[in-house]
Amino acid sequence: MQKKLEIGMQDLGYTYKRQREEKRSGPDVITPAILAEAVLAAWREQPAQAKFRRKQHFDKLYNRIFKDLNAAQAILAVLIFRAVENKRKHPSDDAPDFLPYASHYLTLLIGQNLLRDQQIKLEDVSHKNFQELSDVLKQKQNDYYEDALESIQGALTNCYGGKKISLQQLSATFRGGYLQENLLC
Repeated sequence: MQKKLEIGMQDLGYTYKRQREEKRSGPDVITPAILAEAVLAAWREQPAQAKFRRKQHFDKLYNRIFKDLNAAQAILAVLIFRAVENKRKHPSDDAPDFLPYASHYLTLLIGQNLLRDQQIKLEDVSHKNFQELSDVLKQKQNDYYEDALESIQGALTNCYGGKKISLQQLSATFRGGYLQENLLC
């Protein structure tokens, strides 16, 4: 599976660094750890496991993550996750309190919005439509992000009503995956 992804990503202009010893880095380089985290959040709809069960990504969750995954799907997940992480690391002044905990949920929602917007199913994402999907993602990235923030805020309001949520509650809510049922309605 890993070699197939490496070859597929190479055909799409990316380098999949399967071996930890490989020193190359950059925006076109993808590591297995980031790939597993991004795919589990974006396409497998398991954002809490993506963040909090990293040690299981190449053990118990390996088949869940990599089975039937092609290079185009993998790269799109990573592009979404990297964009979200960049916003988390460089938040705006009006960023919501939940932002430090929400990257994987935002990745999930942005991935779903991209597919829905393009009226395509995940299994139909391939090298044939990768460039088009990548271009749409770049073009609409901020809109998708803002929509995802609103969805998470709405889910938090559904869970807690209008009361103030402590940082400990926020952390526990995202860690436990309690938001997901409200997000995916």
